Amino acid sequence: MPHRPDREKKLRRGFTTGSCAAAGAKAAALLLFCGVKPSKVVITLPRGGELDIKVKSVVAQGTTATATIVKDAGDDPDVTNKAEIVTSVERLRPGSSRTNIRVMGGVGVGVVTKPGLKAPIGHPAINPVPMQMIRASVKEALKEAGVKAAVVVTVSVPKGELLAKKTMNARLGIMGGISILGTTGIVEPMSLEAYTHSISCGVDVLEAAGIKEVVFSTGRSSEKVMEKTLNLPETAFIIVGDHMGYAMKDTLGRPLLERITIAAQFGKMSKLASGHFDTHCEDSSVDLGFLASLCPSNEIAALVRGANTARQVFFILKEAHLESVLKEVCLRVRSHAQKDARQGIDVKVALVGYDDDIERLI
Repeated sequence: MPHRPDREKKLRRGFTTGSCAAAGAKAAALLLFCGVKPSKVVITLPRGGELDIKVKSVVAQGTTATATIVKDAGDDPDVTNKAEIVTSVERLRPGSSRTNIRVMGGVGVGVVTKPGLKAPIGHPAINPVPMQMIRASVKEALKEAGVKAAVVVTVSVPKGELLAKKTMNARLGIMGGISILGTTGIVEPMSLEAYTHSISCGVDVLEAAGIKEVVFSTGRSSEKVMEKTLNLPETAFIIVGDHMGYAMKDTLGRPLLERITIAAQFGKMSKLASGHFDTHCEDSSVDLGFLASLCPSNEIAALVRGANTARQVFFILKEAHLESVLKEVCLRVRSHAQKDARQGIDVKVALVGYDDDIERLI
C-alpha cells in the first residue's frame, strides 16, 4: 500500500455532551457552595481517570449558579461540536442532613416520547452514564465544600432544538432537542459514536413497538422510496448512512427481528456488493473493475471501466439490457449481509433507481 502521511496524522480527541454537563454541574456547584469561580474543572471519567474541561462562564444569582461549557468534539465530525451546554445547580433548602440530587432537562434537551430508549417516556434524553457523571460531579463539589445539600441540576442546550434537526432524534421519539450522550466521557476521533448510537436506538424503539421488520437505507432518497413502497410504520425505517456493517452486526442480539431490508441506490449498492459494508472507509470508492468483472462481454466491461461514476455504470447496464448484472450486485449484497447479520433472519435487498422507483427487490 502506498505511503499516506495523512493517515499517520494523530487526530485530536474531544469530550461528550455528558462530560460537558458534568463539568458545568461541578463548576456551578463549586461557585454556589464554595464561592469559587473556576476557569476549568476536573471531572472523573466513568472508566477511571480524569479530564480537565474549560469553563466558558459561571455566574450565581440567589440560590442558583449556572455554568456554560463549550462542547469540543476534537477531530470527530459531530453536530454538537462548539455547542454551548448550560448547566444550573439550584439549592432547594439549607441545612439538609443528606445529599439529594435531581437532574432535569431544560431548553434544547429532548424529551423521550417513545418506549425502547434508555430514558423512560416523559423524561429528558439524558443517558444513564451522563446522569451518573453529573451526580458524581456535584457530589465532588459538595465534598469539597464540606456540606450536604438537596439540589436540582438542569441541563440546557440553547441551540439544541435546531441541532436536533440534523440528527435522528425525532424519528426515535426524542422531541424538542438533542440527547446528552457518552459512555466514556471521551469522543474518539472519527468514531462517529453518536451516529452508530442512533442506529441502535432506532432498532430499540421499533422493537419496543413490536415491529419485527427494519429497513436500513443508506440515505434519505432511498428511504423515501421505501416508505412509499412498504406498508410499515415510520419507526421501521432507519438511515444508516455509511454504517451498514454496524447495522448488520447490531442485529446479532435481537431475536425479535424477523426481516431486514437493505435499500440503496446503485453507487452505494455497488460498494456494498464488493464487501465494503462500512462505506466511509477511504478505500471504499466504487470499484469499477469489480463491476466490469460482472459484465458478460468485453465491450460492456470496457465501457464500465471507463465510466466516471457508478450512476453512469447503472445507465450503461440498463441500455445494454444487463439487468442480470444489477441482480448479481443485489445478490452479493445479500450474501455479505447474511454473514454479518443474525443467523436465520430474512435479508432482502432493494436497489433503488434514480427515478424514485425500485429497480430490483430480491
